[in-house]
Amino acid sequence: MGLTEFRRGGTGKSIERYKQALELAPRSYSGHYDLALAYLKQNDLRDARSELEQAEVLDTKQSNAAYNLGVVLLQMEQPVVALPHLRRAHALDPKRADVVFNIVRAELEAGDLTASRKAAHEEGIDLKTNFQWNVAIGQLFVKHAQPGDAVPYFQTAHLIRPGDESLRDQLAAAYLACRQPDNVLHLIERPKTADEHYLRGSAFYQAHRFNEADEESDAALTLAPENAKVLVLRVRLLQRAGQQNTAVEMAEKAATLAPNWDDPFYLAGISYYFLRHYPQARQRLARAFELNPTSAAAVFVEALAWANEGNGQEAERCLRQAISLQPDNARFHCHMGILLLRQNKDFDAGEFFKKAIQLKPEYALSHYELGKLRAKSKQWNEAREELENAIRLDPGLTSSYYQLGLVYARLGEKEKADRVLAEFKRLHQQETDESEAADKDALEESDSRQKLRNLP
Repeated sequence: MGLTEFRRGGTGKSIERYKQALELAPRSYSGHYDLALAYLKQNDLRDARSELEQAEVLDTKQSNAAYNLGVVLLQMEQPVVALPHLRRAHALDPKRADVVFNIVRAELEAGDLTASRKAAHEEGIDLKTNFQWNVAIGQLFVKHAQPGDAVPYFQTAHLIRPGDESLRDQLAAAYLACRQPDNVLHLIERPKTADEHYLRGSAFYQAHRFNEADEESDAALTLAPENAKVLVLRVRLLQRAGQQNTAVEMAEKAATLAPNWDDPFYLAGISYYFLRHYPQARQRLARAFELNPTSAAAVFVEALAWANEGNGQEAERCLRQAISLQPDNARFHCHMGILLLRQNKDFDAGEFFKKAIQLKPEYALSHYELGKLRAKSKQWNEAREELENAIRLDPGLTSSYYQLGLVYARLGEKEKADRVLAEFKRLHQQETDESEAADKDALEESDSRQKLRNLP
């Protein structure tokens, strides 16, 4: 009777029938299992879990109870507890794609990337020719921000169904997230849709082929003028071309179209920053960070905006937050050093500059700032070494020539001093150099932020 009511859609009545049946046969596997399914129909996870636990004990050879219990525990955000039940279901029926999928999911949700990779590879060994399984595993890795792990599964699925355009676009997006633009361009040679033009445009952008990126962006925008991600690509190109006013307008439009996506707000903040509209920049960047609390780039540029407004306390707060999110980012450490140097905290500033150099020895600004600091403390030889490194790494960092000229003069090397000071005068613009370096870092951090995410 309970099953009849359940099939008719009378879930509440079926629950009562199942309970009555269990009073007569409390050790009935099917009674507990069917009651659990009825509870699940009502989204009653707690009671469903209780019934599935009893069903699993009553018949240890049934994979369904173990599997459904594992899924319920995943829904209850208990992946570690779910895993033994899912593995038991897999042992009972190794060829079930849904079981293996949820084992991989549980490992990912438990934060064990290595175990998830192993499960997908080893326990999914019998599913390698299953198109849907490969697609689902690829999408699962993408969802958990692991596009590199998604790629081989999308590739396998693409080999099975090479004509599936939706899958091809997913593979291209994964390539893009892995910063493999050539693979994107090889995969999509004849774009037809707005998405395909967008993917090719993004690939050209990553490859610094900006004219071709612009052409693809135009094509995508013609086909989908109200598509937020297409607008975002156009914004990036406008920013790269220095057209910040137009970029702001388009970023704001994208933010209206996709109010829960952080990228449009972030890019609007970047353009406001370049326009020196710091309050508006901070507002948009704060919203981007609210939507995506893992975005170190958003709080980094917010820190630069606060610093340019003269608010060192807020700038330091944002920089420390950025460093906590990306402790291996040399730019963040360098700009923290610059901020502390402005506050006359020379020792602490020096430690941040040294850390930045350790993390990224080829980053010229850190050498320049440490060289200035060494000169300030009259460590002339050490200052010379750092400033020479800065010029070698970035000949366009003009103020390095000026500082090095002063250091050479202090060391009595007049000819060298005259030569680098003459070069400084030729290059000019000492007073804007550090500001331009900060702007360059803001733009490069924006570019490096480009990655796969859940687009609208």
